[in-house]
Amino acid sequence: MIFELIIVLSTVLLFLFNFFCTKYSFLLDQKNQSHKSFVSRDRVPLTGGIILIINLIIFGSNFYFSFFFLLIFILGIFSDLNIIIKPSIKFIIQLIITLLFVYISDLYIVVTKIFFIDYFINNKLFSLIFTVFCLLILINGTNFIDGINTLAAGYYLLILSVIIYLSSKNQLNLDFNVFFILLFSLLVIYFFNLFSKTYLGDSGSFLLSFVVGSYLINFCNNNLYSLKPVSPIFVLLLLWYPAFENFFSILRRIINATYLTKADNYHLHQLIFIFIKFRFKKNISINYINSVSGNLINFFNLLIFILASQFYYHTKYLSYLVIINILVYLFFYYILKKQINKNIYSK
Repeated sequence: MIFELIIVLSTVLLFLFNFFCTKYSFLLDQKNQSHKSFVSRDRVPLTGGIILIINLIIFGSNFYFSFFFLLIFILGIFSDLNIIIKPSIKFIIQLIITLLFVYISDLYIVVTKIFFIDYFINNKLFSLIFTVFCLLILINGTNFIDGINTLAAGYYLLILSVIIYLSSKNQLNLDFNVFFILLFSLLVIYFFNLFSKTYLGDSGSFLLSFVVGSYLINFCNNNLYSLKPVSPIFVLLLLWYPAFENFFSILRRIINATYLTKADNYHLHQLIFIFIKFRFKKNISINYINSVSGNLINFFNLLIFILASQFYYHTKYLSYLVIINILVYLFFYYILKKQINKNIYSK
């Protein structure tokens, strides 16, 4: 009954918030920067995060977690409203919130199955820094992928679905309530996002990645001593795409000697969008290309997640899958970039 209520409440609130935002030009996606107008010039309401925080506060039960969820959401709202503009300021505030959250909640990554990290992981300070680092990589990587319809919402829907299914089937320790709250909230957001009627925005992408990242750390820690313990590499595999998107973007900008905080249009999902757009020219609408691009990436990740869930306890096989993912990403990235530079930008 509660989850049906979440769907109804989320749908009604999205209609109301979207109507208000559109009528009064409030909390709309700003198109004054090239990376924001890249796939669409429509000013879409950034209301997905509002739905997530409302449902987490109303239906969630962990007060301490909810307090920090609210803080990271407020930071995102200030960013969406252009009250906080500088990326460096946003990052510093993210760092403070995440650092306090990990320290106060005592939610540390305790094992990684990566030998050179695990050698230091027992040190409390190292574990604190490493956990905060991982959450920040995830938060900002998720923010990168929210620019394409269905990509961020759909990706996290896959993660939630896999974890819920796996935990139910194998009797793993999981806070089902929070995962179902997020799942049903995202189902509604995904549907609206599919038709360019809402985005998660910074508020939604910050919040969603922060919540899921935190609970997956907790999920992994609580199932380390199960009959078939959950490998930390399985959690890494679930979160690999936004994390690697962030890492690769930083690396790419260092190599090209550009500012780390300067947004660009060279993320994989943007290259896929460009390729489809010019491949089919005017035979297909921009919004359709937008959604197709996101769903193509998520379809690949769905296949990987299905395969990985069969070996969630087998670190060696999961490590191979992580490597395969990275190689596939790099292969398509450079193939697409080469084709685009040759056939489009060279004209």
